[in-house]
Amino acid sequence: MTTNTFDSSSILREVRAQRGGENVANTFKVIGIFVLAFGVAWIAMLLAAPARAWETCSVIGFVLMILCFGTIKLVVSFVYFFWPFLLYFWANVNVVRQRTLLLLVQTAVETGKPLQDIIRAYASGCLPWYAARLNRFAAALDAGQSLEFAVHKNWGLFRYDVAGMLRLGGNAPETLRSLENVVEDERNFTAILTNTLIRIVYLCMLVLSMIPILFFMLVKIIPEFEKMFEEFDSQLPSLTLVVINVSQWFVYHWYLCVPLVCLIAALAIMYMVLQTNVVVFRPIGLRRLFRSTDTAKFLRLFSVGVRHHFPIPAILDMYRWTVPSEYLRAKGWKIQQAVEQGRDWIDTVCREGFVSEPEASLLHSAERAGNTPMVLDQLALSKERSQVRRDDLISKLLFIPLVFLLGTVIGTFVIAMFLPLLKLITDLSM
Repeated sequence: MTTNTFDSSSILREVRAQRGGENVANTFKVIGIFVLAFGVAWIAMLLAAPARAWETCSVIGFVLMILCFGTIKLVVSFVYFFWPFLLYFWANVNVVRQRTLLLLVQTAVETGKPLQDIIRAYASGCLPWYAARLNRFAAALDAGQSLEFAVHKNWGLFRYDVAGMLRLGGNAPETLRSLENVVEDERNFTAILTNTLIRIVYLCMLVLSMIPILFFMLVKIIPEFEKMFEEFDSQLPSLTLVVINVSQWFVYHWYLCVPLVCLIAALAIMYMVLQTNVVVFRPIGLRRLFRSTDTAKFLRLFSVGVRHHFPIPAILDMYRWTVPSEYLRAKGWKIQQAVEQGRDWIDTVCREGFVSEPEASLLHSAERAGNTPMVLDQLALSKERSQVRRDDLISKLLFIPLVFLLGTVIGTFVIAMFLPLLKLITDLSM
């Protein structure tokens, strides 16, 4: 480690510690101001009404208890009900870290500064456990290991396709240019992806907020309506009877509804987490949803391998080694077996569904012209963008009808609960 690196790391650690101390101090300042204001109000109330001191103290104590226990309950409830979204948030944090680390690699190559020094400076401002991983990565580079070998020994710091590209292309300018295009394209489409996931979260929040209200109405309000109309020897409106019959079916068969709700919630959570590409798991039923992005990563890695003149089986072996999904690994193995048996790799990739027949014809033409890597990069970029646009379109097409459906259900339920009151008033006035 050089003296400059040691000094910069020390300065960054000192700045981080000072900033953490300032945040803690500001937090205590806010709490102190609140307590002081509360105490001043308490004293003012005591001075204004000395005869009601006991009542004033009781009210102040009750309010403090509500504030303390209410805050604790709010935090516990948030963690309990919103932990899936916390999981999604944590997955996005990992994505940001991967992008930042990739930008540091590009910065090191462009500026000519040692990558390990930049990594250590960045690690000094990270959480301890993540900083330890970054320092191990920097130590591997300090030991004279190549970038691709250091990436191999420190698995998980980069996305799997980026790790494969670095292992095949190292720090070659063409590889870094491809990685720069990946980062820039992801940054451009971040807003679209965020809007897509906001729609999913909004629908989940609507459903979660509806369930307790509907449950209360079904269990408490509807039985009271039935008793009331029996006492007045009147008949409930037809719409209300239909809603009651449907609600009773759900009440009596709740054990069929709960697994369905849990399954839908699990699929929504899984979809949101898989969208971050931190977890590459392809369960049956969701594989087609991620076909374009899986294809883009495959073609991008293939492009780097072809550009550096690696044998096709070696590229496929690298893909199988880096991809964490068993399903995608099996597809890579089928392609590798077919290529080793003498079949054309483009036709085999097309047969496995990574590219279409027109795209395979384009790759054949590119192979004859000698610009296969460039065409592979363009296809990968097109696939990634089509995945984002398709996800955005599907979320819009599902979001609008589902919102109208939820509005119809709520409206029908409200009308069905309001009609008995009108009918009861009419019957009593006759």
